[in-house]
Amino acid sequence: MNSNFIIDKEKEFIDRISDKYNYDSNIRHLLYLMIPAFIIKYGINREKLVLNVFENIRIITSNKKDERVKAYYSSRPICIDGNYKTEKTMVIINYEKISLIDLLDNLVHEFNHAINSYLNEIKVTNKYLYIRTGLTNIIYRKEDLSFIKKDNSFVLEEIINTKQTSDIINIIKNFDSSNNTIYAINNETDNNYNSNSYYLQSYVCKEILNNKTFISTLENLRITGEVDIPSWFDSIVGADGSYKRFIDLLVEIYNLELEYSKRRFFKKRILNKIRDTSKNILMMVNKFNNSVNFK
Repeated sequence: MNSNFIIDKEKEFIDRISDKYNYDSNIRHLLYLMIPAFIIKYGINREKLVLNVFENIRIITSNKKDERVKAYYSSRPICIDGNYKTEKTMVIINYEKISLIDLLDNLVHEFNHAINSYLNEIKVTNKYLYIRTGLTNIIYRKEDLSFIKKDNSFVLEEIINTKQTSDIINIIKNFDSSNNTIYAINNETDNNYNSNSYYLQSYVCKEILNNKTFISTLENLRITGEVDIPSWFDSIVGADGSYKRFIDLLVEIYNLELEYSKRRFFKKRILNKIRDTSKNILMMVNKFNNSVNFK
């Protein structure tokens, strides 16, 4: 796919939404690169999906400072005349102080969540409403739309999303470097960009992320909203409950990392638990990889 053709093709659309939402030049110039990169990543057959997401979700900038959260995407359920819809929000935190590469990473990361949540987003049952964010379902009470819980697959969702963020930024880095924005991005990054979001979880899963059967299956299921993964995963491993065990271990290491960052004393005990959990995750990864014919 010719990148220059895609960049030229999408410029009018990007100018229109930038004017509509009154985006500043920093965001506008990043969109000139991001939207073509998303289309190249997901294919011209999903161009309409990508454009719908950027058309319907406004980027909000905030100068609020937060030590942990740099940006977020949310999709909140609403009910209008008995029909369930969502209100979507995309927020960049501490905008005035953010670096170019962090701004790019955050925008790509959050819009990638949105693109992979757009189709088959809402599921309604007798009592509950399920809002899909990629691989993850957030569950609400149907009667009053009150939040109940987010299922544990959120860590795997972030791991997959982080990998795809790197993929998309590396597509941008290979665009024509005579563009000033691309030149600046390449000047701030290594030849092969790796997003550092969810670094520990991504690191212990790096072997399964390199497994073509695993990553291609999850990427396809995730973007279409067909995310019944447990039975597929369990059938490959050959043991019921394997996917749940894998997810539970990822949540455990996520929680241990949070606890470690907050502790001032007795940190070694938490570090040992992180190491033990990492070993258990690697055992599960190896079990899956060894059971796959095409890697």
